[in-house]
Amino acid sequence: MADVVQYRLERMIPELDDLEKRGLFSKPEIREIVKKRRDFEYRLKRPHPIKEDYLRYIEYEKQLEALRKLRKKEIVRRLKENNRKWPFSLCDKTSIGRIQYIYGKLVSKYKGDLNLWFQYAEYCREQESRHTRQVLGEALSFHPNVPGLWIYAAAWEFEHNLNASAARALMLSGIRACPKSEILWIEYFRMELTFVNKLRARKIALGLDKISSLHEEEDDKTWREENSDLFMPLNGEKLDDEGTVENENNELETNADVIAIRELGYKMAYAILNKAIDAIPSSLRFRQLFVEMLDSLEVEKATILEDEICRTMLNDFSNDECCWDWLARRHLTKLQRGKQIGKEKAVAGLNKTIQAMEFFSSQRDYFDRILDMLGQVISVGSGGREGATLACTALDWVLQNRGVQCAREMYNRLLALPGPSLDFYKHCITFESQLAAVGCKEAAQNMCTLYDSALKLYDQNIELWLDYCTEELKAGRSNAASSVYWRARKTLKDSSAFIEAFQSLQT
Repeated sequence: MADVVQYRLERMIPELDDLEKRGLFSKPEIREIVKKRRDFEYRLKRPHPIKEDYLRYIEYEKQLEALRKLRKKEIVRRLKENNRKWPFSLCDKTSIGRIQYIYGKLVSKYKGDLNLWFQYAEYCREQESRHTRQVLGEALSFHPNVPGLWIYAAAWEFEHNLNASAARALMLSGIRACPKSEILWIEYFRMELTFVNKLRARKIALGLDKISSLHEEEDDKTWREENSDLFMPLNGEKLDDEGTVENENNELETNADVIAIRELGYKMAYAILNKAIDAIPSSLRFRQLFVEMLDSLEVEKATILEDEICRTMLNDFSNDECCWDWLARRHLTKLQRGKQIGKEKAVAGLNKTIQAMEFFSSQRDYFDRILDMLGQVISVGSGGREGATLACTALDWVLQNRGVQCAREMYNRLLALPGPSLDFYKHCITFESQLAAVGCKEAAQNMCTLYDSALKLYDQNIELWLDYCTEELKAGRSNAASSVYWRARKTLKDSSAFIEAFQSLQT
């Protein structure tokens, strides 16, 4: 044991001499370093060393390296003042190698500790060491059923090693090893879409495409600087001084090349989505995660991909109330954020809510939630004529399937929302008027209440005042009709047309 420890200490002599020669550590400090390292080396050579011994040794070396870099920085500053440079020295690389060596011994002894493998790989990544790929390969050989490890390895290849092909190969290997892992499928899907975004940025760098409208207020140069990570080269390519993509043969990519590769990327994303659904067909949350992931990326065909996912959800989970609830809430959220501006998309969201009502009309609790959702969507969309039409359709459906009382509860909820439309008020009044015609006393009172409520919002609408008077006259309540007449004359700014029309009613 002593011979091995002594041999390792002797191999440190060139490094220690260099530290002293460069003025980074004094002789007493060098002796203290040797003493500490000797103690650690003896601990590691015990018959049964413990994990904490390795970790303390690694932590000591990291702190020592941090101190060395701090002192080196100060020396370099003084050298620059004298127009001198710091020449490369042995101590600049030996500390990293030693820490990697200790990590290697640690993981070889505790192969089953996944946390240690991640620490080892993370340290190599931080030091930008080529040893990272070897470490990740060894970790995957011992832990092939850990999805997070496959994702970490693929992310390192894609983001740091700039090798999209290797990252894709790792993802495919991970899926073969863990075909039921939801996070692995989602991250593979994310990686392909990110790759497509980088191709889009490459097209902009080539000057073959205009910058997206999201950046139209910024000039080209500013946008390049703020999004420089998107112009990261892939698979050995590099950027010239002007930011144009150039391959290893110094041949500029053409517009057709970039478009073809980008379309291939979208096809890959579609294939991944379909394969993921086939592998995990019974998880609704799995498909919701795909849609939520699309929100975090600016992808040209995100809407098409989302529609495809929602279509599969409706096909496979049409009898699942959670599916309808999630779809309705998503449409509501989009309207609130202003992501969907067109009326057609708003109407589509309302139609889905009405479809949900048809499916779950027999479930009281959930039906009430859908009614609330319908009201919120109509309110947020400020429905206009389309929103009023759908609200009227929903009211008729509730009346037919749930009865008069439920219909009244529904229209009271919708009218309590901000800014109910006049068309919807008229539809509710017609509903109560028809009930009053068959002898429902409560309906007559409700009709008057609806007229009064509508006139608070639309007090300059002559037609509404006339309809109110007409209904009172039809019911034989001439005194009530006269009261409405005088209210209208006081409220209307120009009551001449109303007076003339009212007189024609009496004749």
